[in-house]
Amino acid sequence: MTELLDDMELALTDLMQSGFSTGGAAAVQRLQTLALNCEDSGLHTGSALLSEIQQALAARSHREEKHDLPLAAAVCRTVRYIQLCREKLQEEQIAKRWQSIKLEEEF
Repeated sequence: MTELLDDMELALTDLMQSGFSTGGAAAVQRLQTLALNCEDSGLHTGSALLSEIQQALAARSHREEKHDLPLAAAVCRTVRYIQLCREKLQEEQIAKRWQSIKLEEEF
């Protein structure tokens, strides 16, 4: 799960560094693949967010006027989602460690 979150974050970082204009075409396929991986891993919200970005990037190339605010907002929501997923994973890992410590103490 951590690796998938890292891949998502890296894809968004690459997109932001290259810009929506130049990085869009290459990012569309990458985001689609990541969205499918998220869906397979049970991260349905992550899949929906990446699909939203992917579709916005694909549509952007066919418009003369570029309206990047909705696309930027979707990227920000996705970054926040990744942060929340990381916090949840950390909480679960802490809980597992506490449970294993309690079991060791009982024996």
